[in-house]
Amino acid sequence: MVTLIEQLISKMGLNDEPNVLEKTTELLRLLELRSSNVPLQINEYGKIVLCADLASCLLGIGFDKEQALKLSALRKSHYANNKRMFEKLLDLNRLVSVNDICVQLSLNEVSRKAEELLALFKKVARENPDADHPQYAAMAVFQACRLMKKKVSKTKLLPFSNLRPTQWQQLEQQWEHMITKHIKEADVASSLNNKLDLHQENSVINKKNSQTPEIEDYEKWKSRMLAMAEAKLKESAIKVKENINES
Repeated sequence: MVTLIEQLISKMGLNDEPNVLEKTTELLRLLELRSSNVPLQINEYGKIVLCADLASCLLGIGFDKEQALKLSALRKSHYANNKRMFEKLLDLNRLVSVNDICVQLSLNEVSRKAEELLALFKKVARENPDADHPQYAAMAVFQACRLMKKKVSKTKLLPFSNLRPTQWQQLEQQWEHMITKHIKEADVASSLNNKLDLHQENSVINKKNSQTPEIEDYEKWKSRMLAMAEAKLKESAIKVKENINES
């Protein structure tokens, strides 16, 4: 049994990833215990591949879904349904996050943008009690890829969203409308701020140019005038004295 697990993990390209083998084996053992009264309509290959998939999710390791699907010998819909059932049996049915999706699909460079878009959606849809549904995390990643011109297949994101293609298409249109509106509002706000800054700058310049000269205090002016007059009188007296001495 362990040999088969090792072989499949190697074929999925996970043999060099730390702790994947141990975690996959642990989940398989737990699954056997939890499913003793629940007959699983799935082959041994499918069990191992699905547990490796779940182990990779828990460890935050990228996982090749297409290769896993081939090795499991399951149809795509059966793979997704069995994965959800395994998650429930193993108490792993937590909400998928933007980071989970980015790690699984090797899209780490769009993670930050996707988080920003998801935060924008939650701000807009404050009264939506279902705002944490995985469909929104998946859509945030998709829209982040679109904005950052990063190619990603919708078929790879759909399983994370738990949506049908028609539902995905509707959600995609809603998000594109939301993002377009937000960008326009941001552009208007930026333009308005630039105009306000320019207006304030011009106001300061005009204020400096229009300032009237400071009026000197009368007593100070009087003292200054008297001092100047006295200095001139002294200068005149010296010149008169010098003229007398020369004659």
